[in-house]
Amino acid sequence: MSGKKILLIIPEMSMGGAQRSLSKLSLELSMQHQVYLVVFNTNHKIEYSYGGELLSLDVVPAAGLMNKAIAFLQRIIRLRKIKIKLGIDVSISFLEGADYINVLSQSQDKIIISIRGSKRHDETIVGRFHFIRNRILIPWLYRKAQSLVTVNKGIAGELKTYYGLRNSNIVTIGNFYDRLEILLLAAESKSLKIEELYRSPVFVTSGRLSPEKGLHSIIKVFHRIKKVIPDLKLVIVGDGPCYDELITLCNELKLHVETRLDFEEFPDVLFTGAQSNVFKYLTGATFYLMNSSSEGFPNGLVEAMICKVPVISSDCPYGPREILAPDFPFSSPVTNPYNSDCGVLMPIIKSEEDEECWMKTIGELLDQKEVLFQMTAQASLRVSLFEKINVMQQWQKIL
Repeated sequence: MSGKKILLIIPEMSMGGAQRSLSKLSLELSMQHQVYLVVFNTNHKIEYSYGGELLSLDVVPAAGLMNKAIAFLQRIIRLRKIKIKLGIDVSISFLEGADYINVLSQSQDKIIISIRGSKRHDETIVGRFHFIRNRILIPWLYRKAQSLVTVNKGIAGELKTYYGLRNSNIVTIGNFYDRLEILLLAAESKSLKIEELYRSPVFVTSGRLSPEKGLHSIIKVFHRIKKVIPDLKLVIVGDGPCYDELITLCNELKLHVETRLDFEEFPDVLFTGAQSNVFKYLTGATFYLMNSSSEGFPNGLVEAMICKVPVISSDCPYGPREILAPDFPFSSPVTNPYNSDCGVLMPIIKSEEDEECWMKTIGELLDQKEVLFQMTAQASLRVSLFEKINVMQQWQKIL
């Protein structure tokens, strides 16, 4: 095969936005290039299809700081051997753990780091490592990459100002979407039970059920609105570490929960689990809700826009604003609702006052059919910029 030898590196390929984006990129690149996909080990289930050949470093760290340090060195050594053996031209890493070993294993390959989310606003990094990472690892190691690819301009600005990477080659390339494919999948029939559920007003959210997604607050807002609109339903599509916690919260609020798609009694909240076809659960929803504390380029938000579902999102750093209101520069999150042409930006829910704000905004929008129609029409035009052909041209340019 002609083209370059490209190595894509990620810790694992379980459920997640970065994994999904890498999956799509690998399939496209493998049409013109020789692609290899490297994971740290195969302990995690491969949730997405991929292009090229799958390789594993076969390194599983044991507990303890020393064992983790040894595993880190083993990954660097094994990755470098792979690069040399295969004669890799370009190595692209996704997620921070992969970024470090990509840089430190460099041979003759061009290093590209794909940065999927805000580093500064990442709530998952705490303690002493937070300081080491922000003041030493990122400023030093990321500077050594030939290209830093960010999914939004907010992250690019953060790298330049907060991390001092002003002289680095920083390029912004968002995620890409095949609108025709998504719309075809969205048109797939739901089961009769699900179809009947969607005859009621339905709020939907999708993605990995993790703490930074703020789904606890979405459920609380839903609970409050349901007191006013009794037949309202909430559909949560996805799986993740907060799955059990969220079900417990629903039970505490006395919301009827179902985790089976063949339910007998209509639930207040339906947890569908991970779905190969998310889009049919988006289609027909009244609103798509997102309350993340930070986002890179949220797939679920864009996919809802493609499926013509009105979107209401927290104005977190930085993806939602760049997608919904690209002409509204980000300095800090909004404190009041902001109606853009394509959707609504809301304060991140941190208090009962914020819950009230969301409740009021959603209640008002429910009665504004013409506004919602115009919003989804503009959103459909906006997402045309994220078509696969446009984004892949940008990737080919930096390869």
